[in-house]
Amino acid sequence: MSMIPTLYIVMPCYNEEAGLVATVNTVAAKLKALEDAGKISPQSAMLFSDDGSRDNTWGIIELAHSRFPRKVKAVKLAANRGKEYALWAGVMEARLHADAVVCMDADLQFDIDAIDEFLDLHAQGYELVYGIKKTRGAEPLYKRWASAAFYTLMGRLGSPIEKNHSDYCLMTRQVCDALAEYGENNLIFRGLLKQLGFRQSPCYFNVKDREAGESHFSPLKLLNLSLDAITSFSVAPLRIIVLAGGLVLLVSLLMIAWTCLDVFRGITPSGYATLVCSLWFLGGLGMMCLGVVGEYLGKLYMEAKKRPRFCISRKIN
Repeated sequence: MSMIPTLYIVMPCYNEEAGLVATVNTVAAKLKALEDAGKISPQSAMLFSDDGSRDNTWGIIELAHSRFPRKVKAVKLAANRGKEYALWAGVMEARLHADAVVCMDADLQFDIDAIDEFLDLHAQGYELVYGIKKTRGAEPLYKRWASAAFYTLMGRLGSPIEKNHSDYCLMTRQVCDALAEYGENNLIFRGLLKQLGFRQSPCYFNVKDREAGESHFSPLKLLNLSLDAITSFSVAPLRIIVLAGGLVLLVSLLMIAWTCLDVFRGITPSGYATLVCSLWFLGGLGMMCLGVVGEYLGKLYMEAKKRPRFCISRKIN
């Protein structure tokens, strides 16, 4: 592409005061280097999306804006809504000002030098460049196992999310505008990107160790995110319930036939243990099936209310 794009780097943040100054300095240096190389226009900037932080994150962003008035922009959500919503809010704001938008975490764990390759692929005509993790950095073992299990399960269920896919990506304004047409409240950003189409390419990068602060993703939040990802992009769990129900029905018919045969042969059915085990099994299976159906009904309920995804309380432009 011949035109030098205006680039906005969108970073959702929540209670990131420990490392935010280093992030601002690093991203500002990267923007200057890209401008000097002629890859982006001088109007390029970073845009923080504060997810209702409870610490001094917003105050640090305001100070950063006073230091770099043309390079630091921000929006602040009125309440903590979660990373997906904060990321969405930042992208929707950035698309009004930029030709291309890069999404990355504010903790500098994603290799910022990968942006150079993102821009090279963008110059070749790719409208969407999505990051794939080559390494996962210093990550707890349980997260590695959980991640491997999650991507394996998502692949089996037909989800568009690729293994080690991340939110680190580059999108053109056209892609951002297409993304804005999606009206659902249950947002799984990386999954929606893959469904958009457009000319897209993967870009592999290394994950670095967190320089400051700590991760805000607890095992429970990761589990909730996984459940949202599965139920937002696949109805396979409902079909598994149908198959499980058919299998249980078949086994029960065989057991009924076997019991009737024993009665005709004059054999008194004892089977107390078998009866109790069957009741526990069928009861547990029924509860599990109701839970899966309830997960989908809950999503329909939340979508039907059509409440706003978030409210923005402040902006720095």
